[in-house]
Amino acid sequence: MLLLVALARASTSDASFAADAGDWEGGSVEEGVLRLDDTSAVLNVGEVTSFVFTARMRLAAGEGFTVRLGDACTFTAEYTGAEEIGFGGSSQPFPVAELAFLPGSSPVLNGSGADETGGVGDPEVVYFNGTWWMFYTAFDTSLGPSVHAATSTDLTNWTRSSATVLAGASQPSAEVVAGELVLLYGSGGQLWRTSSPDGLSFSFPTVALSPGTGFDASGLGHPSVLAEEGAWRLWYSVPATGASGSATSSDGTVFTRDAELSVDNGRLFGVDVEVAALGFEGVYTLLDSIGFAVGGEDPHFADAGTDLRPLLSMNDTAWSEGGFGTAGMVRDGNALALFVDASHENTQVIGQVTSSPLPGTFATLTVNWDGAQAEASWGGGPVMTCAMTEFVEITVTANGLAELDETSLTFEGTGTGDTGDTAEPVDSGTDTAAGDDSGAGVIDTGPTGLNAGEWLGEPGGCGCSSAPARHALPLVLLPLLLQVARRRTARPA
Repeated sequence: MLLLVALARASTSDASFAADAGDWEGGSVEEGVLRLDDTSAVLNVGEVTSFVFTARMRLAAGEGFTVRLGDACTFTAEYTGAEEIGFGGSSQPFPVAELAFLPGSSPVLNGSGADETGGVGDPEVVYFNGTWWMFYTAFDTSLGPSVHAATSTDLTNWTRSSATVLAGASQPSAEVVAGELVLLYGSGGQLWRTSSPDGLSFSFPTVALSPGTGFDASGLGHPSVLAEEGAWRLWYSVPATGASGSATSSDGTVFTRDAELSVDNGRLFGVDVEVAALGFEGVYTLLDSIGFAVGGEDPHFADAGTDLRPLLSMNDTAWSEGGFGTAGMVRDGNALALFVDASHENTQVIGQVTSSPLPGTFATLTVNWDGAQAEASWGGGPVMTCAMTEFVEITVTANGLAELDETSLTFEGTGTGDTGDTAEPVDSGTDTAAGDDSGAGVIDTGPTGLNAGEWLGEPGGCGCSSAPARHALPLVLLPLLLQVARRRTARPA
């Protein structure tokens, strides 16, 4: 058997195999899962010239783990301190799917200030002049709405400004450009623009966008504005219908609508948009829940390309009893903070939600090496790169308890390293049968309770590469050939 495996690998320049838990040196194997409890495990691949490596893994408890590729590149997942993932010299926040969202125990603003008798809402947070600013709507039962401001050094404790920022205005959105604070807000069904050098004294407002003749003819509100590389983008809602739209501007003064944000009216109401590692991302409201939308490179958050994730329901908080209003988000380093307008004790308040990496969540690490540069991604997030000229083995080290239940490697080269029992197909009874002669070289990791196919919402699934071995004898056929050889030998003359 081992000789046949060696011949098969030596005769090919392109082969693929799955590596189950037993192929790693180190750690312990329990029901097909490789468990690393403050220890390391090594997969010795041998001399290859390129590869694609995938591993389904998680941190069950602890501070993080590393995956080292040879001596050149290390992937890190830090769940405390930096709260980031990194590869080579680049890093990024955890994908939203890897985060827990933790609401505070009480509102950060509760309508106790002047002109706030009806409560507060529509929070917008921005970093300006060395401190955090929150612009929000103050509701007065006799005077109507106005925009107020508060400042903070830690995003938790807020000090109100003594003066009203903008009377008769609501739903503010702020952006800092060239040291100037630009504020857009809603009033009278239109969106208005003003600016300030200090966050308190603002210029005479001008109309940024008026209602159109189509989906937004009934009036506009809830703006969210971004200035990216000289291009201004604006997202807004139609309060009467729940629709959302987007617009653009060359100077941030007058905007031109360019698209309806979503054909499913009400799905992305009150979206607040930022640009981060995942591209365009927005937090939105669905009455009794807050969701997160990842648009990638598409600023329109098109239905087909938008990744929507529920983050928070009103039952998750101690300061929401009647549903949510709008929400604003801000990134503080790699942490994502949400500020949410909610109904609490018969008035409108603003509560805070903070993110934290979530141990226990499985994700897939993918590394693609072409012989000169390796590219890594975690959980389908953006690709990170580092230079890498040779590769022999993969080492996983856990700072805490890490688990791997499916890994695979597609490589070019002789692959002379010891890969253990990869020639022995082990089938869990739910995936491709060990005797299947499709040529896919399927090797399953055995029963793990949750395999990759189930995790992705697909029937079945296996821990192997989908790329066939074009020139090598498929490893899954080797046991069949041996069985045929034994039968022939056993026949009477």
